[in-house]
Amino acid sequence: MHEPPQIIILGNGPINTELAEQVDNCPSVVRFNRCAAMPAHLGKRCTDLWLLGRGRQAQSLLEQPLVMPLEGLNKIMVTDPAPNLFMQQLFKLIRRHGRLDHGDALFNHYGTGLQQDRLTQQFRQSLLAHLLTLGPTIHKPYCPSSGTLAIAHYLKLFSKVHIAGFGFQGWKRHPWHLEKRYVAELIDENKVVVLD
Repeated sequence: MHEPPQIIILGNGPINTELAEQVDNCPSVVRFNRCAAMPAHLGKRCTDLWLLGRGRQAQSLLEQPLVMPLEGLNKIMVTDPAPNLFMQQLFKLIRRHGRLDHGDALFNHYGTGLQQDRLTQQFRQSLLAHLLTLGPTIHKPYCPSSGTLAIAHYLKLFSKVHIAGFGFQGWKRHPWHLEKRYVAELIDENKVVVLD
């Protein structure tokens, strides 16, 4: 008999598998941004909510906040590192709205009374450097996706993570094919278990 998951990371890709019972009974459940609209078959539990800190999606999370209940929420993680305040003023001046950081506003809106954290630039860059050892890139990568960052982050805390909803596609500046190869290696090492 398989051990029940200690942590489930739910990506925003399509998930057709009924996971509500596993999700709602799991001690740690990670979701991203709008939580794929929280369909009933994916349960209601979310202990760790990961939010983009910059760009239109971050701004939209403030202008059109999440309204679905998140059972068990205790931590907000902003995936962008702490901003350079001088550069933030420059971005405002030259109207580079996609580079403006909304992390503090997101913490104020979603994280009152909760643990609050940001990924560091060092962590993001070290994972990207590792991914780049796995093969050539198609487009110049900016950073790993939030989902792959979460897998790497939680594998420092857990011996194994369970995942669902990882389609490895989207913004072209994420190295999707390398992320897929990285996760495949972790599956072979029994560090990642795919639920869908």
